[in-house]
Amino acid sequence: MPTTDKMRRPLAMAACVLLMVAGSGCTTTPPVRVSKPLPCDRPGNNCVNDLMQALEDWKDAYNSRDARRLQQLYAPGALITDDEYTAVPLSGNALPEFFEQMAERPTARMRWIVGNLKLFGDTAVRSGQYEFTEQADGRTMERPARYSFAYQRIEGRWLIVLQHSTVRP
Repeated sequence: MPTTDKMRRPLAMAACVLLMVAGSGCTTTPPVRVSKPLPCDRPGNNCVNDLMQALEDWKDAYNSRDARRLQQLYAPGALITDDEYTAVPLSGNALPEFFEQMAERPTARMRWIVGNLKLFGDTAVRSGQYEFTEQADGRTMERPARYSFAYQRIEGRWLIVLQHSTVRP
């Protein structure tokens, strides 16, 4: 029995050390490596699908009146120009004011009518027509408009670098 007792103690200590190491998160698992997205001019990329999803994300963020989510769809330094704003740079104090004005119009919604898409490598232009609707005094106001969105693919995401809208005559 004395030999068995001598072996139990080191085995118990080794088991404790193994359990502590396994439970501590200290493992030798290699890090997960994510490959860079394929360039847009290479076969097998998802550029068009990803870009179409970016457009839907913009519509969904606008329609849900989520100013912060909408803001995240723009690249740093992006510009917005339309009938109400002239070259609003998306930096500095103008940024929160531009998006926070959406909260003042809780019934405003938009829908894509028609669009043309042109890819230039990791830059894309989508232009066409969309329509904004809003409830006012118990009736629906419609405002058709023309748009141009310029996107740049930055770190695998399509971000808006320029947006222009104008009311359609």
